[in-house]
Amino acid sequence: MKRLSMVQWLNSNTVLLSSVLQIGDSREINARSYVLAVQRQYEWFGGNEGEGAFPVFTRPLPKLPVSAYVQTRRLNESPVLSVRSIHLIAVSTAAVVHIGSTSTVDADTRIKHIRQLSEPNIPFSLSLPQAAIR
Repeated sequence: MKRLSMVQWLNSNTVLLSSVLQIGDSREINARSYVLAVQRQYEWFGGNEGEGAFPVFTRPLPKLPVSAYVQTRRLNESPVLSVRSIHLIAVSTAAVVHIGSTSTVDADTRIKHIRQLSEPNIPFSLSLPQAAIR
């Protein structure tokens, strides 16, 4: 038996970076977010940064085998799921907020965070990697 989802009030401030706010039924949701974050002690831009592939973005995700059988029995006494209000502050980076039913949700977030700090007592220009100095 299908169920109807009813929400009287929904307030969402921010939904971003490949996130999904789905109202209603869906068969499949795929959310992907690949983020390259570079944090530097000093402002500096080296040209074509981020254009090379980092293994974290291309490596296949391991899939766990599903070998256990789970027997479920449901008793839906009411055909309606009713919620008075939902307040979302933020949904980010391939997250899913779904009001309704779905068969499959597949979400993947990969983040490569690089921190570049200068060495103590060494001028900033000398502490940069040699390949970055042109």
